[in-house]
Amino acid sequence: MIRKTFRPGATIFFEGQPADCAYIVERGQVEICATRDRTHITLATLGRGEIFGEMAVLDDSVRSAAARATEETEVLIIRRDQLKRRIQEVEPVVGQLLGSLISRFRQAQSGLLNDLPGRDRGTANHLVVSAPTGGTERGESALNWIHREHDLERGLGAGEFEPFFQPIVTIAGGELAGFEALARWRHPDRGLVPPCEFIDLGEKSGLIRQIDLAIMADACALLRRTAGDRPLPFLSVNLSSQHFTDMDVVTGLAERLAMTGFPADRLKVELTETALVHDPHQAYEVMCRIKDLGVTLALDDFGTGYSSLSYLHKFPFDVLKIDQSFVRALGEVGRTHHIVETIITLARRMGMEVVAEGVETADLIRPLRELGCTFGQGYHYSRPVPADVMGGMLDRPIASRE
Repeated sequence: MIRKTFRPGATIFFEGQPADCAYIVERGQVEICATRDRTHITLATLGRGEIFGEMAVLDDSVRSAAARATEETEVLIIRRDQLKRRIQEVEPVVGQLLGSLISRFRQAQSGLLNDLPGRDRGTANHLVVSAPTGGTERGESALNWIHREHDLERGLGAGEFEPFFQPIVTIAGGELAGFEALARWRHPDRGLVPPCEFIDLGEKSGLIRQIDLAIMADACALLRRTAGDRPLPFLSVNLSSQHFTDMDVVTGLAERLAMTGFPADRLKVELTETALVHDPHQAYEVMCRIKDLGVTLALDDFGTGYSSLSYLHKFPFDVLKIDQSFVRALGEVGRTHHIVETIITLARRMGMEVVAEGVETADLIRPLRELGCTFGQGYHYSRPVPADVMGGMLDRPIASRE
């Protein structure tokens, strides 16, 4: 996190200066101002949580006014790439709308600055356009988000993310077949942070790509080293939908497989149908290139989306993971048994392996076995565990405990 402190009266940036970042006030007060006809005009006075300097970053123009600290002020810097990425990730019409609003605001501001001194007939040497602002709930939310994003980026750079391993077991005999690598954040102050507290942040900040590939590389290296001369279980890794918008992930996977020496045919990449919605053609091309590496593709959380069935014949999946909501309901009276049976039968006829997620109780194993499900995964077998515990699973069978 880049933080700067300015003394009272210090200039943060000048009018007409090129822009490479925006700022958010963490403490203190900032005046947005300009001078016309020897009249100092205060356009705005900003407090905690207020963002400024963003317009020139968004429209690649120069600063339309100056900014100075009116008291000792601490600001956080928002980089150009951080700000622009937010705009690029939303609908194109939003970016166009912002551009139009900024252009109109600049025109109005220019007219106001040129007109105000004349209105006052030159009798005043300081004009104030608006009252001080800051300290709003929205501002506090923005500050909190910036702090969290910077902390996430810091943790990634410090190597604080590590894979936990959850075993994937054969339904027929209860033998260990592989592991799914799941990201955990070992924070120096907060301890072990679960994915529900950082995955969404990673997605919105664009850091999820780096997190995914870091977890994949560490998991490959750890599993290969731990297995030693023993048969190598397969490894499933999750990739965000963001990876399937360009070919960068193909290079990233190839480099990490080469770096770790992990066999490509023992790696399974899991993705959900959200990766296929935005640009199905591009996603298909990325998936084909991943398969060219020798890597297997798995459709995760099958049954929770709107178009899952159509994806089975359009995209080159090798594995189907049935969502835990269906698996957990197998023991209940209703249609779920027939739905799961249909999914498994369809997948097997298409030559796909099937993994049942959310196997949390022993009573689910028998119906899954009778339906011909290939693998099971869930708390009944084991919770996700760190690498040192994972090693012990290679030396002893995972009992089915029916």
